[in-house]
Amino acid sequence: MRKKQLIYLILIILSFLVLASLGLMVVESISLQESLYRAIYISLTHHDNFHMDSWPARGIVIGLVLASLVLLAYLLKLFGEYIIGLGDGLKRRKIKAKLISMKDHYIVCGLGRVGSQVARELASEGQHFVAIDKDENRVKEAVAMGYTAFVGDSTKERDLHKAKIEKAKGIVASLGDDSNNLFLTLTARQLNPDLFIVSRANREENVQRIARAGADKVSMPNQIGGFHMATLLMRPHVIDILDSLSTNKSSDLQVREILVPKSSTVSGHRLENILKHAEGITTLALNTASGTSHVHPTGREVVYPGDSLIVMGTKSQLQTLNKLV
Repeated sequence: MRKKQLIYLILIILSFLVLASLGLMVVESISLQESLYRAIYISLTHHDNFHMDSWPARGIVIGLVLASLVLLAYLLKLFGEYIIGLGDGLKRRKIKAKLISMKDHYIVCGLGRVGSQVARELASEGQHFVAIDKDENRVKEAVAMGYTAFVGDSTKERDLHKAKIEKAKGIVASLGDDSNNLFLTLTARQLNPDLFIVSRANREENVQRIARAGADKVSMPNQIGGFHMATLLMRPHVIDILDSLSTNKSSDLQVREILVPKSSTVSGHRLENILKHAEGITTLALNTASGTSHVHPTGREVVYPGDSLIVMGTKSQLQTLNKLV
């Protein structure tokens, strides 16, 4: 309960008791002390134990009983809000504790239709991430789903620092306005030059602007949705297979990207020799650190730190290859 609310409530109670006491004093021809005692007693017990028979006095008694019931209901409401506030405060403290220890995580800026889908995908992959949104209801829904999220403005440096952007490995700018995504990209790149930035663009002419601002990848959800629907119309079975792979609906096969770190023991080895220790893996592409891509490599390519493998296999096979790399 706020201090101002408490002061107003006390003043209302005192004013009502004083008026009721004055009324009883006049109607019943009793002293002010006696009338005040009767007003307080009736308000607390909701019972007239003084046998006041005049209708004006009975009217005051009814008014006191109704007012005390309304006051009781209001107090219960405030108490309920206080209990809920305690629960929300506990959740906020837990989230704050999580944020303090976060590192190598992703940041999702905006929990609209696109951002909420990004959060679901990250959660399904078991990735650590924190979400930021201005809308308190969206944040509450995200927290209820077990996500780490807080109310904030992701275009402000203070909120990006709160999300531990300096320790993050990637950020998604999924705000509804391209200018906000552009500004967010610029800010994020300045705060963490090594950050991998994926930004949303709603208009095609803004794709290059956002990319020049520092985004590693720029996505147009409307364009992707249109392409997906057109492909569903023309080649539905191909899309069904790709969707099952990309969304983990298939229990057998999955497609993953595996990055080769600097400390990897497979660095400097041919791809075919590496895959001998992970049977069943199909290599779809080898993307080198220099930016070139080898689609369906022969296996004679040498793998170096910074390269990434786009591979397909079962979950257990991919886990084996990931541990090996």
